[in-house]
Amino acid sequence: MNRVEKIRKRIVLSRTAKGYTQAYMGEQLHISQIAYHKLESGKTALKIKTLLDLATILEVEETYLLGYDD
Repeated sequence: MNRVEKIRKRIVLSRTAKGYTQAYMGEQLHISQIAYHKLESGKTALKIKTLLDLATILEVEETYLLGYDD
């Protein structure tokens, strides 16, 4: 699994662990549910600012999302 896939997997795992829907995450990021789905599925590039925002929303460390806690 490459780094980008690992980041996306950790985002999904963190989101589902919190019980958050894609629609909720989209609202928090001020994007549509469809746009959020594209982020999680890899159809849209994940920008650093978005990654930082996701860490805040999901209440996890950025280093966890980036996979540096291994």
